[in-house]
Amino acid sequence: MAAIVLCLLVSFAPAGAAARALFHATLLRSTPAANSRIAKSPATIRLVFSEQVVPELSHIAVVGSIGDSLSLKVADDPHDVHVLVGKVDRQLSGPYRVVWHVISADGHPVGGNFAFTITAGPAASDTQAAKTAVTAASSTLTAPVSQPAAAPSGNAEESVPVIAALFRGVGLGAMMAGIGILFFGLSAGDRRILIPGAMVTSLIAIGALLLVAHAIMWLEHISPDANLTGSFISSVLGSKIGRVELIRVVLAVLTLWAIALARHRKIALWLGIACLVVSGAVGHPAAIHPYLAVPAKIIHLLFGSVWVGGLLWLVWVARCDEVACRIEARRVSSTALIAVIAIFLSGLLQAVLFLNTPSDLFRDNYGRLVLAKMIGLAILVGFGAYNRYGLLPGIDTAGATTKLARSVKQEIAVVSIVILIGGFLAYVPTPPVPTSVVPATTGLHRE
Repeated sequence: MAAIVLCLLVSFAPAGAAARALFHATLLRSTPAANSRIAKSPATIRLVFSEQVVPELSHIAVVGSIGDSLSLKVADDPHDVHVLVGKVDRQLSGPYRVVWHVISADGHPVGGNFAFTITAGPAASDTQAAKTAVTAASSTLTAPVSQPAAAPSGNAEESVPVIAALFRGVGLGAMMAGIGILFFGLSAGDRRILIPGAMVTSLIAIGALLLVAHAIMWLEHISPDANLTGSFISSVLGSKIGRVELIRVVLAVLTLWAIALARHRKIALWLGIACLVVSGAVGHPAAIHPYLAVPAKIIHLLFGSVWVGGLLWLVWVARCDEVACRIEARRVSSTALIAVIAIFLSGLLQAVLFLNTPSDLFRDNYGRLVLAKMIGLAILVGFGAYNRYGLLPGIDTAGATTKLARSVKQEIAVVSIVILIGGFLAYVPTPPVPTSVVPATTGLHRE
């Protein structure tokens, strides 16, 4: 996890501060096609996206030249999870715009519109009127969402939802740290009496409360009108992404209950591990090659928890018992080596899955973020190598534990900063789909 987050620190600034539009699912093609002229009224509007979308939370409307709007009944294609089909239950004629708003499988709202003309029947030639009418229809159909950069009509841009991203990053990071300390403390044998109970409880409490807050902010972020009505919340919880988010929140709260009220550390540890496992199915991995990306992210989170928790555990033990610190330093160092390897390999797999070509590492914000991950991993490995080979051999000498604690604190400082920004990663899009496979229908990114 430390490697993950360091890259965020370096690369978030160009990705978020620029406040450019963020795109996730890409509308690859449609039937009718954008800017096409067709002979008769279509029975359906068919939209094909670059990744799986959630039909229960998707909306499609057609807007005519006089401002008349028809909201379509949306269904998925049983043969293709990337397709949405809207049923047109009346005859249309003249110029129309299709206004769509979807939630991609990674849990982010995306919207856009395109025009087509039906030549049969009384022709309505005022194409500009249809283009203008879409503004009113869009305001009722969607809240400001990620829009196509090159859509036929002007679209508002949206920056990263800063509060939601901060809640996610800090909450997940605190949960990982608390679970990591519990792991080392409970596996420390007689030294488990050194477990910092108040610190672990505080970290898990912060993690649980912020993950709950993030879930609320996420619901508001994806709501078409930013209004959390009962029917909307019910529809979200009826979708896969909604259920996964709910399970994560429930597990986080149960972890807090186990550590703060039941005071059963082993149960808290297993509930916390389950929370991290479920977190692996949230965000980009849920939408892009999930059978590979989700396990990779789970490994990333679990071993990141081990790494961060081990550092905090070592600093705490150094304050309490110098002899115990010498023993734990060797154990933490050996475990951290395994964690680094797991984090590197899982991160490399995600990079391969989420990037189109190696050149994305330099020309795209998400790619530069991945490149920063590699640099961050190198820096943290440098810390680990110094601790393992520079300080551990002389750990039994006077003052050695103080030097080790100082070095570990510096490592914690780097990891803490990047974990704070780590929540933004899920809201930053992966590189755009190559223009050779994206027609003029949209200008979106893949997510």
